[in-house]
Amino acid sequence: MRNIEDVMRDIDSFIPVNDEWEALDELVEEACNFNDIRVVKSLLFVLERNPEHDGYGTFWSVVHGLENIGNYEKELVQSVLNKPHEMSLLMLNRLLNSNVDLIDGKPIVEILREVSDNSKFSKGHRETAKQYLSRHAM
Repeated sequence: MRNIEDVMRDIDSFIPVNDEWEALDELVEEACNFNDIRVVKSLLFVLERNPEHDGYGTFWSVVHGLENIGNYEKELVQSVLNKPHEMSLLMLNRLLNSNVDLIDGKPIVEILREVSDNSKFSKGHRETAKQYLSRHAM
């Protein structure tokens, strides 16, 4: 078994060859098997580095892995506000759906509002944030 640092380094440097993402799926599984909070930043960084790609389903492994590890929420907020991804916004929505309203004292709807109002983010990400806001805004 490889050590966690080697796995994180491989995730951080992953670039798909010929648009093949299966190797990342294997790395995500390997990282999540450690069940260690240290892999959270690397997993979120995958989304940040590929803000307009869907990873051909691989990014669902990232979502499920983070949810299984837990305690990823503060890092998720930082990632979303740095460079949102459809899946990171989805994770905020999933938290709201599970009756989590605050992350580190900040309402999740405010985080979504920040994304929806920020012109530095893509139109698609702003629209996704608006859609989630419309479901949860009071």
